[in-house]
Parts: sequence; C-alpha cells; structure tokens
Amino acid sequence: QETAMTDQGFEVDDSSLTQAISTLRKMLKDSTKSPEFVKTVPKRGYQMIASISRSLPNSHKEPVVEQQESAEVEEFKADSIIVTGSPTPSEEFIPNATIPPNVKADKQKLTIRSKLMLVVAILLPILALLLTSPSHSKFRQLAVYNNIVVNTPINHPDLTNWLPSIEKCVKKYNNSHTGELAPKEVIATGGQPNWPSFY
Repeated sequence: QETAMTDQGFEVDDSSLTQAISTLRKMLKDSTKSPEFVKTVPKRGYQMIASISRSLPNSHKEPVVEQQESAEVEEFKADSIIVTGSPTPSEEFIPNATIPPNVKADKQKLTIRSKLMLVVAILLPILALLLTSPSHSKFRQLAVYNNIVVNTPINHPDLTNWLPSIEKCVKKYNNSHTGELAPKEVIATGGQPNWPSFY
C-alpha cells in the first residue's frame, strides 16, 4: 500500500481519504444514499457531482484576498472530479439511487400541506365548540323547605323516599349558613348507592 508523507509529517493513505470524504459529507449534510455533492464510484474512488462556480469578488463580506492567491486558483468547469481511494462499505455506490429532480417543489408542497393540516387541526375543535351547545338540564320540583326549593333532574331516579332525610339536611344547612351563604336552591341527585347527593 502506497502512502505519501507531507512536510508536516502527516501520513496520507486510503483511510485518510475516506475519513476526509466522510467529514466533508457531514459538513455538507450530504447523504451517501442520495448524494448531492460527492458520489462514491465503486473500485475507483469519489466523484464530485455538484456544479462548481466561481463567486464574484466582494459578493460576500469577507476580507479581500491578495491578487496572487486568486491567480493561483484554478477555475473548475468540469462536472466531475475523480479522487482515487477505496470506499468504505457504508459509502458503496447504489445503482438504483437517483435524486428526484423536483426536491424543492416537493418540500414546498409538504410545507403547504402541513400548514393546511395545522389550520384544520386548530379550527376543528373551535368549530365543534361553537356549533354544539350543551343541553340544559331540566328539573322537577321535589319539595320546598324554609323557602328553599329542592329540585332533582328529570332523568334521575325518584327520590321521594329520601324526602325526610333531604328535609333534615336542608334545614340543618340553612340554620348554620345564614345571610349570603344561605342556600337559594338545592339540587338533589342519586349519588352513591342508597345515598343522595346535594348541590
């Protein structure tokens, strides 16, 4: 296996190249399954598949580079650059993998679709609350004790057997709570088995 040594003492071999390509892909967020920038060519190396263009001077707000350095930069107009080195198994070329041509349009459709679903998800509960009104309970009068009306909902079982106990409870409560705390109305319902509830 051939290796190259640089002036700084770094060793460059196939694993270094694989590591560098892997780091480059991570930085570019480039997938190995559907690459946008660097593609693995089986038994040959790597291929640059992104279009390369020169940026205009002062287009970015970066410090100006000396003229000598810009003269040394070569302009790449080729669509691909082949770098040799053996690819790792995770970077193997998949022949059927293709990049969809309208990735941006699909993302726009998904965002519009997602926004529409979000609006429907928000409006649906609001419409349900506005369009359905709770039914008001209807009551029937059981008795009146000390000017306090005792009612029970129509759909509840008959509480006439409990009237003596209800009368004692209402009178005792009325005696201990006077003024603003005095009850104006009592609603009796069938609570736990063999015991009524008062509201």
